[in-house]
Amino acid sequence: YHKPVVIQDQVLGELTLDKDYDTFEGEIQWCGKNVSLSLEVNAESKPSWTRARSAAKKLLADCETWNKAMRELAAKNLTELANNWLSQDEENPRNPETDPITEEELSRRISMTSLSVTSGGSFTAWFDCDEMFTDHAVTVHGSLKKGLKAANIEG
Repeated sequence: YHKPVVIQDQVLGELTLDKDYDTFEGEIQWCGKNVSLSLEVNAESKPSWTRARSAAKKLLADCETWNKAMRELAAKNLTELANNWLSQDEENPRNPETDPITEEELSRRISMTSLSVTSGGSFTAWFDCDEMFTDHAVTVHGSLKKGLKAANIEG
């Protein structure tokens, strides 16, 4: 039981099973950037490992499209909130009344740090938000079948 379970995947690289959390952990190149990858599986069910890897590869194969869509959804849903946070931030000299954060700017400033994919094809992407929401993260949830569902702030 204590022997590590490691999968070498040609696309996803080395994935190590974390038996405490039923996840395979690794690192991928997402649109040219290092991103932590977590595959949520049933540790006892190898078919779930295959399905999660397959879902992650589908996302990765089309990362430019998914990346753009995720950033656009986050910008559409969270720009107003970013400006509310900016107006509360007494240490930031920027005035959201005269110099608001735009959707384009929010989309540009966030960067993916990790991606979690389930064996059912659902996923959550975490983005660093360049301090627009202090030390919180932006998350985007979706699935391969239904597309993007929501963008939120978590932290």
